[in-house]
Amino acid sequence: MTEEKEEKRPRKRLDPKKKATILVAALVIVAAGGLGFWKWHETPGFCAAICHNMDQYLATYLEPQNAPGVDKYGNPVSNTNAMMSVLHRSNATTGKSEILCLDCHHAVIGEQVSEGMYWATGNYLDPLDERVGGHLTAWWKEDSTRFCANENCHAYLLGEDGLVDRSKLEQSTWMMEFNPHSQYHEAQQMECTACHKGHRASVQNCTSCHEHENIALPDGWITATESKELMEKTFVVD
Repeated sequence: MTEEKEEKRPRKRLDPKKKATILVAALVIVAAGGLGFWKWHETPGFCAAICHNMDQYLATYLEPQNAPGVDKYGNPVSNTNAMMSVLHRSNATTGKSEILCLDCHHAVIGEQVSEGMYWATGNYLDPLDERVGGHLTAWWKEDSTRFCANENCHAYLLGEDGLVDRSKLEQSTWMMEFNPHSQYHEAQQMECTACHKGHRASVQNCTSCHEHENIALPDGWITATESKELMEKTFVVD
């Protein structure tokens, strides 16, 4: 009895040219996807699409300028221009017709990884605590005033050291009846974000001293007392 030998069928090998074509096509698809994701990442809608506690920030940013609106906490604002995110979104004072979120909130990898971890574990606040001054530039390792004054924004306020020159700041509002940037308290140099708020009505903090209670406020701005009441209502402790 003879054993039938199994015929060995030759394997079909992919043509090298076809293999190269498939590899190139795959790389193109991956690159296009990556580029598309990065472009999406730079748009205002990106953060709100990933993190639901960003919805209110996007909503305030998109509000029409110079009109009644609502702040990030749901409180009414008599003039949306009092929220810096609205006031700065569309303007004719810079080379860009539209200022996007990442033009101010720089994308730092370390910070984004940290935020991603908080999001994945659910270890975050909603609404978020108010971030001011040094909080906004901590990951950049920059002075807090660099959030507002840098080579791209309000550069006319910078001194030779690259930081805000307080005398230039005071001079910039010399024509106002009450100059909010006058250095009444030289030892207490307030951060820009103490008054200028991005997603809620800006605050005239000088009104915290009784001698300044009756000064005229920019349209839509609120007093220090109103700001304190708003924050206490928003972050009520049970």
